[in-house]
Amino acid sequence: MGRYVLRVFRDDLAGWVPAIMVIAVVTTLVGVCMNQFVWTSSPSFASAARLAGLDLAEFAMVSVTIYVVVALLAFFSLTVVGSATVDRIRGTFAQWRLMGASPSQVRAGMWMLVGVASLTGSLLGSLIAMPASLLAVPEFDAMAAESFAGGLGSFVPPAFTPSATAWLGSLLLGVATCMLGAFVPSMRAAKVRPIEAIRGGNAPIGRRGWRHWARWALGLVVMAAALALAFSGMGMPRAHAFGQEAGQTFNSALWAGIIASFGMYVLAGVLVPILLDAGRVICRLCGSATGVLAARAAKAKTVFSMNTIAPLALALGLSATLLTCARSYGRILTLGGHPTSLNYADSLLIIAMLCIVSLVTSLAVIALSNRGMVADQALLRSIGLSPRRVTRMILWQSLQLAVGAVVLALIPVAVSSLVLTTRSITLVGVPVVEIPWASVIGAGAACWLALFLIQYMQIRPALRRSVANAIRSR
Repeated sequence: MGRYVLRVFRDDLAGWVPAIMVIAVVTTLVGVCMNQFVWTSSPSFASAARLAGLDLAEFAMVSVTIYVVVALLAFFSLTVVGSATVDRIRGTFAQWRLMGASPSQVRAGMWMLVGVASLTGSLLGSLIAMPASLLAVPEFDAMAAESFAGGLGSFVPPAFTPSATAWLGSLLLGVATCMLGAFVPSMRAAKVRPIEAIRGGNAPIGRRGWRHWARWALGLVVMAAALALAFSGMGMPRAHAFGQEAGQTFNSALWAGIIASFGMYVLAGVLVPILLDAGRVICRLCGSATGVLAARAAKAKTVFSMNTIAPLALALGLSATLLTCARSYGRILTLGGHPTSLNYADSLLIIAMLCIVSLVTSLAVIALSNRGMVADQALLRSIGLSPRRVTRMILWQSLQLAVGAVVLALIPVAVSSLVLTTRSITLVGVPVVEIPWASVIGAGAACWLALFLIQYMQIRPALRRSVANAIRSR
């Protein structure tokens, strides 16, 4: 089995490059976190922090917090990429089953494929993390120290040197996190039926009846839990000072938004087709036949659309929720007579990581669907669409995917805003919600541009060939 796995990986290396790049990005972030943790745990750093009157535990807390965020991002992004990978090479798995391989052997083959890709990507990412840490770690700790009690003071950190221990740790943690993210895709790979090797690309992926309702049930339960946690303390008399009450409001709104973000992520599979139907209706009302065709094509590939939108929606939702809570918290303090200057260095870093990983994940999903896109454009051109209209259809489809991601991202923002509105009325007498609309719109526009460019670059060579050549190259 190992020989066949290596042959599949070698023959379809171009298809594995997107997954390797996602793994490399994730491992780079893990490596930076590991270098930061090793540096801040060193005796020389501890001595410098004590001399400046800073609490060393605050640096450690920042390290752990960021790694937890990176680990969660890695799990979700790699699960999405793994799912797209199974869809790309499900024909190979079906051929294995047709030749007598058992589901457990197919599952083991998927694990070996992901293992080879994760080792390649993790090795690349851990090496990139060394120079990246030289630039990022000292700068970030300096910014983070400004928000600690006492500020920078006389803090002079020791010289930073990348650690071999951090390199090895990031390599092992990167591989382990990737293998954990491959658990769900390996289950899907084992369920591929031998008949799909004969039916080819038209084979049905599977029934969705109970999965559809299970998504609804689980997503709504998570949403209910978010609201219940957010409003669990409402109606109780105030027992703390204004600053503590404002801090509790910030924490409640933030945690409600985080939990709602994961609820939205669960519901993405059932909400994406609804959003695409709405986009088709809007395009029909606007008289755009190309937009209607783009919406139909996106809905026909529900798994592709969901894997493209869900990571972007999760990142946009968490980022907008974090900014909304932070800005609203500052506004509440100002209205309550406690103006203060807030440091958003750690928040902006987390937002940057969310956006980078989610965008790379979505682009990897699109790259993994390259074969289907080339075949689709050939079919469209064979029925009379010009290359320009095919490009316009991709532009519409990218717009609908980006708008769908923004709409889903506004769900956790709405939950956090509801908490902030109700609690700020109690604290300062007026509703306070500072939603960063400009940032949300700008992020949506950036997603639209990125999704269009990656799809256009995938089919651009095929658009220049004749329809017959494009069909033969399927």
